[in-house]
Amino acid sequence: MNHMAELSEELELQGTTFLGDVWTAFRRNRLAMAGVLLVLLLLIVAVFAPWIAPHDPYKVNLTDQFLAPGGKYWLGTDMYGRDVLSRIIYGARISLVIGLVPTLVSTAIGTLLGMTAGYFGGRTDGLIMRLADIVLAFPSLLLAMVVMYTLGASLINIFIALSIVGWAGMARVVRAQTLSLKEREFVEAARAAGVKPWVIMRRHIAPNCLPQILILMTLAIPGAIMSEASLSFLGVGAAPPTASWGLMVSNGREYLLTAYWNSVYPGFAILLTVLGFNFFGDGLRDALDPFLKRQ
Repeated sequence: MNHMAELSEELELQGTTFLGDVWTAFRRNRLAMAGVLLVLLLLIVAVFAPWIAPHDPYKVNLTDQFLAPGGKYWLGTDMYGRDVLSRIIYGARISLVIGLVPTLVSTAIGTLLGMTAGYFGGRTDGLIMRLADIVLAFPSLLLAMVVMYTLGASLINIFIALSIVGWAGMARVVRAQTLSLKEREFVEAARAAGVKPWVIMRRHIAPNCLPQILILMTLAIPGAIMSEASLSFLGVGAAPPTASWGLMVSNGREYLLTAYWNSVYPGFAILLTVLGFNFFGDGLRDALDPFLKRQ
């Protein structure tokens, strides 16, 4: 019993040391910390939007059309007299949800299919990978547009479209990692002891794939945000009068010479959000790099 207690304490110490090393390496990366601050700012703005927004983002006031930034409206108004700043603040909610929900769904699908293909191999591997090849053969934005044209413009359909196009890349990475892990001694020992395949994948393979999965997730979130903005800009994403950044850029492009703030400021919000998640993902990858090399 004493030996088991000592072993448990040693494992906990190793885990604590690993997390501490990752955090130390991460916080030394200035761009990564800047990314964290931008992501935290997005979260705060999205959660507290009703209290932060100075005006109702959906209130139409035709007497205040195309007011320049300043005074009552810090970032000006749009063609319907709506406050641009308030719409940007509420648009943070949509961008955050669009970035997280489809990414989580596609990650879960890709992880499950990738581990299944890598562990079982044979026809199962061939079928799943050929399906992934078909998805990857089309540009992701084009495939998402096809799905949106078929289902119609709405936020729920954006979730479905981005989830459909996002799982294939994750599946390929997880499959490659599973092919390597299933030949390791601890997996062979579990298999020899009669442990069921799904238990092996859940307890032994999935935890060792977690660093790669986390990195891919953080780098996929800005891609999902950009895809939503692109779809909304093309008119097949969020439906009016939704306060979507991409839709705001699209609606304001006709007035760039006379009311630039309708497109420039939402575009700047997209830029900062994408940079924040990219900096965060790059920093996380660099911090976990020694662990990945040891694997």
